[in-house]
Amino acid sequence: MHRTTRRMTTTLLLLAAILVGQTAVAAAAAPRPNIIVVLADDMGFSELGCYGGEIRTPTIDRLAAEGVRFSQFYNCSVCGPSRAALMTGCQPWRVGQPPGADIFAPLATNCATLMELLAANGYETCAVGRLDMVTAENWHDPAAVGRCATRFLGSASGGPGDYFREVAKTPWFQDGRRFKRPEGEYSTDLITDFAARFIEGSATSETPFFAYISHYAPHWPLQAKEEDVAACLDLYRGRGVPALMEARLERLIESGLLSRSTRLCPSLLRPADDVASRDHPLERMAINAAMVESIDRSLARILTALEKAGKRENTLILVLSDNGASSQLAFDSPVPPGARPGGPGTFLNHGAALASLANTPFRGHKTEFLEGGIASPLIAWWPAGLRRGGRISHRISHIADIMPTCLELAGVPHPEQFRGRRLIRPDGESLVPILGDEAASADADRVVAFAGGLRQGRFKLIETAGAPPELYDMAEDRGETTNLAERFPDRVQAMQRLLEQLGP
Repeated sequence: MHRTTRRMTTTLLLLAAILVGQTAVAAAAAPRPNIIVVLADDMGFSELGCYGGEIRTPTIDRLAAEGVRFSQFYNCSVCGPSRAALMTGCQPWRVGQPPGADIFAPLATNCATLMELLAANGYETCAVGRLDMVTAENWHDPAAVGRCATRFLGSASGGPGDYFREVAKTPWFQDGRRFKRPEGEYSTDLITDFAARFIEGSATSETPFFAYISHYAPHWPLQAKEEDVAACLDLYRGRGVPALMEARLERLIESGLLSRSTRLCPSLLRPADDVASRDHPLERMAINAAMVESIDRSLARILTALEKAGKRENTLILVLSDNGASSQLAFDSPVPPGARPGGPGTFLNHGAALASLANTPFRGHKTEFLEGGIASPLIAWWPAGLRRGGRISHRISHIADIMPTCLELAGVPHPEQFRGRRLIRPDGESLVPILGDEAASADADRVVAFAGGLRQGRFKLIETAGAPPELYDMAEDRGETTNLAERFPDRVQAMQRLLEQLGP
C-alpha cells in the first residue's frame, strides 16, 4: 500500500474512532427518558381514529402521526395475564397467571415488576387507575404498592364497578391511604387530574419519571357523561354495525396497517342476536365511543402537563390495550325507568355486535385467542428518540416487550435477584431497535406463544380444548376466515410441538 494512502486510511480510522467515541459518550450522557404507559381496558383493535375507527381521537391520532404504530402487537386476551406480562416482561403462566388461575392473585415470587425496578434505580414513579400487578408483592395492599410507587391513586379490585362513584368491594386508595371518592366525578377525569399533577410537579426536578396510567375505560359497565354521549349519537344514528365494519376495514387498509387481502368473516356481517343488539343499541355504541374519547381527552391533558413541566421532548408515551373488546353479557341489567342509559347506577355491557365492531376486522373477543381477543393497537411517541414519525411497524410484538423496552431506555439491567427474590429472565424483546431504526420494523419470523395458541412468522395456530386445531396464514388472511389445518397437517404438528415447549 502506498505510504500516503496508508496515512489517509489511518487518519480516517482515527476520525471514525473519535466520532464513534463521541457518539457513545453522548449516548451515555443523554438524560434518561421519562416514560408514560397508557393502558386502555377492553379497547378493541379499531376503536381509535388512527386504527380505522370513526371515534374521534385527535390527540392519539397526532401521537400516531408523529410516532410509530404497530400493526401486529399482541396481548394475552384477558386483563390479569396481560398486566402480568406488561409489568414483568414474562409470559403470564411463568409468573403466577396460568390458564384458569385467579387473575386477581398476587404474582409469583420469581419476578419483579417494571415499577419496582425503575423505582429502585432512580425513577420517580406514579400508578393511577387500575393498580393491578404494579408490584410483585400483594398489589391489593396499598402499603405494598407504596414501596414501588412514589404516588398512586386508584383501586385494586380488577374493574371499575361504577364510573361515577365507589361501589362495594372496590376501595380506592391514594398514596397509601383510603381515598374517599367524590360522588359524581368520572373515573377517567380523576385518573387524568392526578397524573397531570404528578407530571407538572416534575418541572423543577432532573429525576426522570415513570407514569402508569391504567384506565378503566372502556371496560363495562358502559357509562359516560351525558354531554359526551349526546355528542357521539350522530356517529351511529342510521348506521348499522356491518356498514361501520366495512368502513373501518377500508380505512385500516388505506392506512397501511392491514393488507388488501384482509377480509371480514361473513359471520361478522350478520346481526348478532343478543340483548345488547335489541336493547339500546344506538346508546351503547355512543356510550362506548364517549368512553374512548374520554381517554383521548386524557392524553391531551397529559401533553399539556408535559409542556408545562418542560418534559415534552424527552418523554416516551406508549398507548395500548390489555385485550380485545368483551362480548360478555352476564352482568347486563335493564335500565331503570327514568334513568339515562350509561348514567350512574346503570349497568350495560357491550354484547357481541358492539364488541365485534370494536375488534374490526377480526373474529373473536376478550378471553379468546382469535385476533379479536389478542390484537391490540400500540402507539409509541417520543420526539427526542424516534428516528422518523408517521411509521408503521409490521414486526410481530407482544405486551411482554414493554418491560424490556423501558428498562433498556432507562439503562437498568434486569437483575438476577431483587429484594431476596431470584428472578427468571423475561420473555419479551425490547422494541428500542424499532424506535430508532426503520429496518427493524420489518416483519420477522418471530415466535410468540399464547395460552391458547402460537404465532410463528406468518402462521398462527389456535388450540381450543375439545376442538380441532385452527391454522391461519396471517400474511394473507389476518381476518382468520380460512382454516388451513387440514391442508397443512405437518405444519400444525410442528407448531403444536413448539407450543408444548413454550406454552403453559
